[in-house]
Amino acid sequence: MLTVKFVDGEIVQNVPWLSLPNEPIKKLKYVFNDKSIILEDYESYNHLVEKVYNLMMGNTFIRAVYLLGKRGEEVQGIKINLLDESVIEYTAPYTQEYNGRPSTGWKSGVLDLKPSYKII
Repeated sequence: MLTVKFVDGEIVQNVPWLSLPNEPIKKLKYVFNDKSIILEDYESYNHLVEKVYNLMMGNTFIRAVYLLGKRGEEVQGIKINLLDESVIEYTAPYTQEYNGRPSTGWKSGVLDLKPSYKII
């Protein structure tokens, strides 16, 4: 479950990323199983969902979720693999944040703060 807290204090949960209001984001929190992942005070944010099409069953399923926080030209990435429940933390240059490629859908955050992330 994704929770977004905006700079003005508004909190939104479980809505599609691209339908979020165009307001600066203060914090992202993603909860799955017994883990909470929090990104806070980044210049901009992104949330990607990696889907796979199952030929045998004829349906799609979510394989992984990415939470991204950008500061300057560096992106802090956290990949949550929903198949094996692993969490991978990484940094990448901006425009190479999704498997060496750029991603779209960035939302504005806050400037001049020290970004942080934690996995609880």
